[in-house]
This record gives sequence, C-alpha cells and structure tokens, in this order.
Amino acid sequence: MENLEDISAFVKSLNGSIDNLNEALGPALSQSLEDHISKCLLPQEKVKLYHSHLYTVISVLFAYIKVMGIKTDSHPIMKELTRIKGSMKAMKDIEESKAKNAEDSKKSTNAANEFLQRTLGTNGGSAAPESLKSPAISSANFQGKHTRFTDEARDEINSLSKDRKKASSYKITKPRKQKK
Repeated sequence: MENLEDISAFVKSLNGSIDNLNEALGPALSQSLEDHISKCLLPQEKVKLYHSHLYTVISVLFAYIKVMGIKTDSHPIMKELTRIKGSMKAMKDIEESKAKNAEDSKKSTNAANEFLQRTLGTNGGSAAPESLKSPAISSANFQGKHTRFTDEARDEINSLSKDRKKASSYKITKPRKQKK
C-alpha cells in the first residue's frame, strides 16, 4: 500500500513537471526554429539559440530514456549531451575572453592616457616641473608683472629725470691754485 501511495505522489509530481515544461517550452515551440534564427542579428545569438534548442531536445530525450529504464551510461545520447555541453562551454569561454580583452584594452588606453598626462604635464603630474603644471599662456602668468603708470607717477619720474639733467649741466671747475 505504501508503494502505491509513493507511486501516486510521484505520478502527480511528474504530471506537474510536464505541465511546467510545456509552459516553459510554449514560446519556443510556437514558432519554427528557422523563424527564431531569422530574428537573430548576430552570429553569436544564432549559436546560442542553436545550443539552447539542441540542449533542450537532448535533455528531454535523455529524461525519456531514463524513465524507460535504459542505462544511459553507454548510450549514444550521453556522447551527444557531452558534445553540446562542450560546445556551449567553448562559446562561453570565447565570450569571456572577448570581454577580458576589451577590459584589458580599456585599461591599457587609460594607462597610456595617464602616462601622457603625467609626462606632458597637462594634468599637473608629478613628473612635470612646477612651471609646466599650468598652461604656458594664461592670465595668471601676467598678473602683477606689468605696471601702468598714472599721470602723477609720470610727472614724478619726469621731474626726477629733469633734476638729473640739471645736476649734470653744471660746469665742473678745477680748484684754482693758490698764489704764494
């Protein structure tokens, strides 16, 4: 009696799993494989679709063979399942390698930009001397270096220069010899 109850529970569980499988596969089975493939733009998408389709079909066949009581260890379906898994892993490795190469390329570009900025001093890097850390021509370089003379200062400078001229225009005479 216990075995009958266990088998009944197992059959109910199996029916529920089959219903879930039908719901999950509904969108994939509503159109043909060619229609799904025609919607894919990139070859990688097509390969992924083929892989998922093959893996689903082979997995369902594997489950059917297992339910029938056939030993699957030496069955050809295991070779096919292993082949598909290997192909899916190879595709995943290719995608990871592409992502890593893109990341390495980005890091390399950033490192080159940082090197140039440090070397050329555009960002005030530590390799550049203080004079090169800022732009060569800027308003900061000219502040306080040029003096604009006002009229008063100009008059004062002119009067000083006139005084010098007057002082230099006096005749210098030698002291006279005194008579004895």
